[in-house]
Amino acid sequence: MGSATRYLVFYNALSFASWTFLTLRTFVLASSLWGEGGLHRLYDELLFPYVAVTQSLAVVEIVHAASGLVRASPTTTAIQVIGKNLVVWTVMVPFPEIIVGSDGTGDVGAWGFLGCLVFWSLSEVIKYGYFVVMLSTGDTPAWLKWLRYTAFIPLYPPGLLSEAWLVYLSLTRMVHVAAWYRFYLFLGLLSYVPASYIMYTHMLSQRRRVMKKQAHQQ
Repeated sequence: MGSATRYLVFYNALSFASWTFLTLRTFVLASSLWGEGGLHRLYDELLFPYVAVTQSLAVVEIVHAASGLVRASPTTTAIQVIGKNLVVWTVMVPFPEIIVGSDGTGDVGAWGFLGCLVFWSLSEVIKYGYFVVMLSTGDTPAWLKWLRYTAFIPLYPPGLLSEAWLVYLSLTRMVHVAAWYRFYLFLGLLSYVPASYIMYTHMLSQRRRVMKKQAHQQ
């Protein structure tokens, strides 16, 4: 195993552990807060440092793709990674009111925040777990490969809608923001249409290719 592979195993294992922790923490907290009507409290419990740091770490994947360290499209990698980080740092962080409410009792944005946590986490746990196994052993079990290239079908759309919901709320409710920032949010909301099409069709194409290759090997 070369140094580059060892680095990638370490990076993916770290990411897998981080997202697994965040997934478990989200489900434990959400289950306890649900009955109390306190889902908005997930924001204070999880945004810093868990969500912010874990999601920000993924920025290095753009470098991995651009440098050829991994066989991945730099464009689609950048769309996915930058898109999520912009939601974290330019929507979730500056506009807590859309999630926790102006009086701290919660708002409808809490559902969007929960959606991001759940669907991002589940997707990333599967992805990073797959890469840890593949890089460590040179192959993956058929079930894991199927899961890696199938789970996005039900997980991606609600995750995307959760992101877009938070952007929409920040655009329509935060009237005190500067005009240029509102324009940025508006463009961001519009960008979900082409970006989601590019990403989803790319992943479907990737799935067909992988599943076809696996079928021929059986």
